[in-house]
Amino acid sequence: MKKLVLLFGVLFAFSIAFPNGISLNSSKEVVEPREVDLKIVSLLKDATPEDKGRVASIYDGVRVVLSRDVEKNLNRINTTEKWAELQSRTLELAVDQVGKYPGLDTAIEDVFMRVVGSDDVLPVNPETHQKLLKACEIIANSAR
Repeated sequence: MKKLVLLFGVLFAFSIAFPNGISLNSSKEVVEPREVDLKIVSLLKDATPEDKGRVASIYDGVRVVLSRDVEKNLNRINTTEKWAELQSRTLELAVDQVGKYPGLDTAIEDVFMRVVGSDDVLPVNPETHQKLLKACEIIANSAR
């Protein structure tokens, strides 16, 4: 009888210590590292959280627009030239203090050049579309 009382006492203490039980699953969820551009990270290292958030939100928003153009089969952004116009006009309206972070514009262009692979006018086919989305993602991640 004493052993039974002791066993229930241990189980009771265990239930108080671990009210949700214990996980026997030893594998942890693997979080893939986000790709960033070190030049952009460096240029924004002293930026305010608001400025970093603004850059990230601009490129997150542009990714959504680019994705919707394809999803809805609108085909409005069908060349990299039209993409460049969209990006330029977006930045003209979204950025209040041009030149606040010298070199940021060049670093952003360098990301697009590196990821897309060319500054020639290209059709936005599925491969180029994915590259443009990836470049936007890298820039947004770098600003976070």
